[in-house]
Amino acid sequence: MGIFNPMLQHNESEWSSDQPEPFEYHAQRKSIVLWVAVAILAAVLGALIYYGYRTVKTQDIHITQVFARQGALNALGQRADAAETKIHDLAGNWQSMGDRMTKLEGRVGAEIKGTRAYAETLTQRLHQQMTAEMDSRTSPLEARINQLESQQTEQRAQMAQVESTLQQDIATARAESGRDLMSVREEEETNARGVSALSERLDRRRVDFQLDKGQTKELIPGVTLKIRSVNQGRQNYRGALQLLQGQRTVWLHDQSVQAPVRFFSTTGAGPYELVVTNVTKKDVAGYLLAPVKANGPTTSGAAVGQERDENTPASE
Repeated sequence: MGIFNPMLQHNESEWSSDQPEPFEYHAQRKSIVLWVAVAILAAVLGALIYYGYRTVKTQDIHITQVFARQGALNALGQRADAAETKIHDLAGNWQSMGDRMTKLEGRVGAEIKGTRAYAETLTQRLHQQMTAEMDSRTSPLEARINQLESQQTEQRAQMAQVESTLQQDIATARAESGRDLMSVREEEETNARGVSALSERLDRRRVDFQLDKGQTKELIPGVTLKIRSVNQGRQNYRGALQLLQGQRTVWLHDQSVQAPVRFFSTTGAGPYELVVTNVTKKDVAGYLLAPVKANGPTTSGAAVGQERDENTPASE
């Protein structure tokens, strides 16, 4: 408190030394330090006693002044009692509130556990329901897919079988066509040989020809052949024979291959015979049998076909 003690003022060199000291010197120094500490404590205690006496004296004066009024003291006591009662009430209410909070926490915890269990049960049921519904929806779809795959496999097998059968039919048809073509060629050769033999017997000469579709050609003097159209599939043709000396026209309507067209001359020489042996998409080929001494027909009569006037239009 502002007390100055000259015993506390000391030189720091007395407490420290770099030189080693003997045992007695150390004991003496400890004794001095102890007495110094006791003196300090005594001084501090005296100061505290003095300060306490002054404080108590001052407080006594204030207390005497405070309690000088008995009414103020009683009011202060009543207020203190009321405050103490309120504190007890608050303590009781606080304890009751704590009990209620504990019960509420227990109830909330139980409800949370029940809610969690219900939510887990509901989720599990929903998952099972969704799984069952998905299974019920996907089962017919899987069955339909399996059925389609089976049908596709069967269709592929049928297509392979049909393709194999078609290839066999094509090969058979080609073979039959080749045999038919060979047969037709053999028949043509046979017919050609027969016609040649007949030509030799009748003393007629053969004039071979080949005409394109739409072409007109004079086969012998007085006999002109015109090809108007051809049909390779049906092996027939359309055209006209123009007999210039008699100014006559023989119309050929859908005339078939190997079917002879005969006509005669007014001089008695004959008969003349026109035969087409082959029809393609573009042309025809055949021959004309004519008497050796004939100069050309003057009149005509068709054994196959129709005889028309040159100016009469043909019905195609």
